[in-house]
Amino acid sequence: MTAISRGTALTAVPFAVATIAYVGTFLTHYDRLPERIATHFSFDGSPDGFMGRASALWFGGALLVGLGLLFTVLTAATGKRAGTRLNAAIGAGTAAALGYPLVVTVLVNSDIQSAAEAQMPVRHVAALLFGGLLTGALAWWLSGAEPRPAAAPEAPSLALADGEAAAWSRTEVSRVLLLTAAAVTIAGVSTAAFGAWRSGLPLLVVGLVCLAFTGVRVTVDRRGLTIASTLLPRPRLALPLGSIAGAGSVQVNAMGEFGGWGYRIRPNRRGVLLRSGEALSVRTTGGREYVVTVDDSTTAAGLLNGLADRHARERD
Repeated sequence: MTAISRGTALTAVPFAVATIAYVGTFLTHYDRLPERIATHFSFDGSPDGFMGRASALWFGGALLVGLGLLFTVLTAATGKRAGTRLNAAIGAGTAAALGYPLVVTVLVNSDIQSAAEAQMPVRHVAALLFGGLLTGALAWWLSGAEPRPAAAPEAPSLALADGEAAAWSRTEVSRVLLLTAAAVTIAGVSTAAFGAWRSGLPLLVVGLVCLAFTGVRVTVDRRGLTIASTLLPRPRLALPLGSIAGAGSVQVNAMGEFGGWGYRIRPNRRGVLLRSGEALSVRTTGGREYVVTVDDSTTAAGLLNGLADRHARERD
């Protein structure tokens, strides 16, 4: 089995199992459930959210199928790249962490006269977290080793005389991320304004976090490499010249290699990705690679190599 088909299967199968388990459990217990069932529980295990019996069946089934298709497509879209293993692990873990409480919800609603009698013991919270982590770890292990990305060819070093000043800077903005962040932020403000502030607050936080990554300014100068948000003072990434082993220009696939956009973390790799395409790749003396999508990356890499070389000469 190839890496791509293995990763896709490891994502799709857990969702299929969770869907079959939920729908099967619901149908076999259907006549033992009250007309309205408890679907959400507070910290003490008492119910605080309810839904019609048929609606709960359709909602839970659709949620599992929808997320299953989404995660499976995302895993398949990564192809034979480094992101396949992580996407499969997250997808499989999500299937277990979501499928378990849905099945348990059916069981705790069975054989009671009223949904208010349902109780969700807190131990199930620990069980769903453990099950999700265990399933994700198993999918990670079964996915096998990922292909290591090819090292970026080092750009020719720009020769700089002692004391000569040079700098390069460019701003990149993602319209897709900007529109997404604006939509989520507006939804959060609107939700909070109409009184449901507990639901609006998470949307507002997510919108602001996304907003921080809609645009970045990439600067190469005597200090090294600096990547900063154009809208907010943080986050900010700085690599001093003394930590830089080399730089080059690469072509990256944001979804395939890093699993998405924004600030991404992979083993020995970090990425600030606003799109796919041309990017600046910087290797540190510690063996880690930093990638930022930016145009004219060859010029930035050449200048960074020149500055790093001069810095090394000055230290010797």
